[in-house]
Amino acid sequence: MALTWSCGEEFLEEKPKGAVSEEILTNENGVDLLLVGAYSRIDGYSAGESGAQGEASATNWVWGDVPSDDMHRGDQTGGWSPINLIERYETDASNPWIEGLWAANYDGIARANSAITVLKKAGDNVEPAVAVQLESEARWLRAWYHFQLRTKIEKIPYITDDVVAKEVTNDAEVWDKIETDLKWGIDNGMAEEVELGRASRWAAKALLARVHMFQQEFTEAKPYLNDIIDNGPFTLMDHYYDNFDEEKQNNSESIIEVQYTVNDGAGDANAGSDHRTLFPRGADVGSCCAYSAPSFDLFNAFKTGADGLPLFDTFQDDLLLEDYGVLDTEPFTPTAESLDPRVDWTIGRRGIPFLDWGPMSGSDWMLDQAGMGPFLNKKIMFYKRNKGVISISSPTWSNGLNGNNWRLFRLSHVILWRAEVAMEENDLGTAMDLVNEIRERAQDDLVMGKVNNTTFESGYELDIDEDQPAANYNLGLYTSFPNQDYARKAIYHEMRLEFALEGMRFQDLVRWGVDETTINKYLQSELGNDKLPWLQGANYTGGQDDHWPVPQTQVDLQQGVLTQDPAY
Repeated sequence: MALTWSCGEEFLEEKPKGAVSEEILTNENGVDLLLVGAYSRIDGYSAGESGAQGEASATNWVWGDVPSDDMHRGDQTGGWSPINLIERYETDASNPWIEGLWAANYDGIARANSAITVLKKAGDNVEPAVAVQLESEARWLRAWYHFQLRTKIEKIPYITDDVVAKEVTNDAEVWDKIETDLKWGIDNGMAEEVELGRASRWAAKALLARVHMFQQEFTEAKPYLNDIIDNGPFTLMDHYYDNFDEEKQNNSESIIEVQYTVNDGAGDANAGSDHRTLFPRGADVGSCCAYSAPSFDLFNAFKTGADGLPLFDTFQDDLLLEDYGVLDTEPFTPTAESLDPRVDWTIGRRGIPFLDWGPMSGSDWMLDQAGMGPFLNKKIMFYKRNKGVISISSPTWSNGLNGNNWRLFRLSHVILWRAEVAMEENDLGTAMDLVNEIRERAQDDLVMGKVNNTTFESGYELDIDEDQPAANYNLGLYTSFPNQDYARKAIYHEMRLEFALEGMRFQDLVRWGVDETTINKYLQSELGNDKLPWLQGANYTGGQDDHWPVPQTQVDLQQGVLTQDPAY
């Protein structure tokens, strides 16, 4: 059956051919069907609709990683050229990716509002407790989609179920309205245990805490973070990569995940289409398209000293380039410098096992190593043993499509946010203990398999010592946070390492107020010696490049209602 979506109630009144009527929907099953439709846009992808290229991807790689110091757009500069402008900080209001970001999220908002509208019409047809849960989830989704917009575009309208969407202006701040929607569910008995993929009371508290932290409201965030840590049913998984492993989805650390399936008779409609182009190229893996390329800066951020602690003030010195500019047929040996072991669960690099696909052989796994750097995104990859099982069994142009969920919130996020709150309160002992809890989990979580090959030409015989670590790993625990400034550096750096390539970095830099200094220092280091020629000349300006404009098409369509951001 077909559903039509609108910000108003016209679809209920007109009853177009193929649409579901109000009489069918005004009951528990009907409202739930509408709610499922609202959830379906949480991955940011909907084939045949606005935003269908992944402009609002749940991974947030284009908006949270590409503009940051963690990632280059990857692939080659000829494809998806609007992303080039995002990475070069040259985006204007006509960029089609801004339009797709806006359209996809407001479509999700419209779907959530439709569920609430029909729920209210259903009245006694839905039991009170069930009605509360359905409305709580719809409000959570409405808050989520607005949050996705607000963290990227400062001037947005907040569209609820009881307004005429086209008449709502964007001249007022929306943070309080996001909070109101989330608190409604928390205050009215939103369930703690829900079906997989649905928002629980814990997910509402996690998002609400995150919203407060974007406003520097650490006191308000603290009780929600404490409640999740102290009373929630969550525990850290034994291994860091368990949080990205398709065989360990919905695990004990996960608070909410975007659910994906493949080979279910629905084609690729339920697969992880929001990151279908992020997988390696090359004969060994045969996927597409090596977008989302980790930066030199991110790789070097994983350096550690003799004590196993990060070099957060000096990691950019003597930048390690690995096999940049070295053909895959030429000899190469990975660096022997001391590294945090999370580096090789996060970044694919030459001479290191790439899960069970064998060692990455170098530039033949990507299309433009000179332009995008020598690294690959490992967190979105699936195991070779699951090819055709948890990945699509019928080959297409994007063979990497798979059923590996995307984790929106997990306990390690919450623990480090709580460490940040402790640091801001100058409770440095608590802050250090929480950081060490995360680091202790990573200490012995090593990528095994020392690769002795130096070249990887066709027909080579692999020489791998499976009993040896793949690199020189050394991760230590902090013994003190001597002052607040040191603690701040340590926590910000720890978040970078733990959350790398998860779409959080750029927005974190902005909310911390360190985006301009950090990114311009990164550009100077990253582009030195004429590396990455297409990115040369990029310059970041705080106050403008820290967010994006309202799509000009929307300003033109709603003249007198929506106004453009004065920064643009």
